[in-house]
Amino acid sequence: MGIDEIKEFSKIPCMTYSSTLTSKNQTTLPKPIAALLGAKPSSILAYEVLEDGKVLLTAKSATFQDIADTFPKKKPIKPVSIEDMKKAVLQGAVQRFKKAVK
Repeated sequence: MGIDEIKEFSKIPCMTYSSTLTSKNQTTLPKPIAALLGAKPSSILAYEVLEDGKVLLTAKSATFQDIADTFPKKKPIKPVSIEDMKKAVLQGAVQRFKKAVK
């Protein structure tokens, strides 16, 4: 579908498209609808239920920068010394040996 076709769809005031809802509540957007919404893979689709019961569908394309602030912040971890790593490895080896001997 070329950009000219997309412009043509936006000039049509009313047109009906349909898709089938699967048993997993999934559907495929018809290409013209995806184009009109500007939806791309990984776009977030928002469904807004209006007072009259109609549903308004919008697409939001997010970049990593847009959603980066939504990830939980990790606290900086205190560096572990080589000696502490060696102790942890030795403890793990001892535990595995004890399990194997049982």
